[in-house]
Amino acid sequence: MYWPAMLLSAGEPLPADVLVHDYLTAEGRKISKSSGAVVDPVALVERFGVDAVRWWLLREVPRVGDADFTVARLAARYERDLANGLGNLVNRVVSMVHRYRGGTPGSYQEDAEPLVGAWRAAPGRVDAALADFDFRLATAAVWRVVEEANRYVEEARPWQLARTDEAALDRALGLLLAACQAVGELLAPFLPEAAARITAQCTPVDGRLPEPRPLFPRLPA
Repeated sequence: MYWPAMLLSAGEPLPADVLVHDYLTAEGRKISKSSGAVVDPVALVERFGVDAVRWWLLREVPRVGDADFTVARLAARYERDLANGLGNLVNRVVSMVHRYRGGTPGSYQEDAEPLVGAWRAAPGRVDAALADFDFRLATAAVWRVVEEANRYVEEARPWQLARTDEAALDRALGLLLAACQAVGELLAPFLPEAAARITAQCTPVDGRLPEPRPLFPRLPA
């Protein structure tokens, strides 16, 4: 009601379609001042950080249908995805480049690896999802790259290649670093601060990567 009214008052054309989202509840109750079922977003950001709050909203709230918020779900999503999934991936890759290559990234050739396919397909999938106003599906396309990269680490096992096959080690580390760089670019519209940190970690300075630093600190107990 208010948005069309503001457009009319400004002399602007009215939208042809209006997408109305469903309810966001808290602990199973409709958010309402009168009932006391409220969640202070400022307090959440102060406690968990803006990345955790953004990521929960992007990954948990569907395009259609209600979503129920709890602090426990936000914390679990942060720990599982950002701290353990993405943060651990970037830290491992940058640490291995330092440990086995003195911080100098290796080269690689793109091939039919599922990891390469995931990051090449991700921009189109993100665009298609956003055209349909589906943030959860858009971020799922980004997350597929993270999952494939973590899977590739366990399959390639760079720590073993360091003892047996230098060329394969360079290829594996180069491929993983490129995947992390792709994730940094893909995440920029969704988690701009985190994306900037990832890009900084994965961008060589004078031919050498910065020292690895935790991207997503563990939440206090």
